[in-house]
Amino acid sequence: RQTRPERSVSSTTLMKIGIIGAGQLGRMLALAGYPLGLRFVFLDQSEDAPGGQVGRIVRGAFDDKDRLSELADLVDVITFDVENVPVDAVEAIAARKPFYPPVRALGSSQDRLDEKTLFNQLKIPTPPFAPVDSFHELEDAALRIGIPGVLKTRRLGYDGRGQYFVRSQADLESAWQMLGS
Repeated sequence: RQTRPERSVSSTTLMKIGIIGAGQLGRMLALAGYPLGLRFVFLDQSEDAPGGQVGRIVRGAFDDKDRLSELADLVDVITFDVENVPVDAVEAIAARKPFYPPVRALGSSQDRLDEKTLFNQLKIPTPPFAPVDSFHELEDAALRIGIPGVLKTRRLGYDGRGQYFVRSQADLESAWQMLGS
């Protein structure tokens, strides 16, 4: 485990925080940080992203290692506002600058089954869940866990995407067709 010295914020030295993603969450983070004397630089594909209202945007994709390196050069610490940042793309900058939450946590958050399994290992409560890789396994899980429930994709789901609310047994087929198959 690597530790880095803490930096104090003073009127002469403003800590700069890099945020991968300049969406609404990044903007809210910056708005919360400004009264603390923090400044922000974002990495995003769009100059019109919400974070651009409160900080500079380095234009680039989340997996663009050159733009990620540029972001790292401009800031003291790095975080992200969306969990779909490719882990392999940020490993190099995480080795250069403090990166929070750690890259390993980012990786765990990208797979809902891994995330819930980790939470259970850490004794963090979760709703009942079961992995399903076939329609038959979905039917079985619905019987064991119960309905209503939510079928979720393991990856690339956020802000309600990749989710199907199952209200009755009759919803299972539609849920599987939309997400599972």
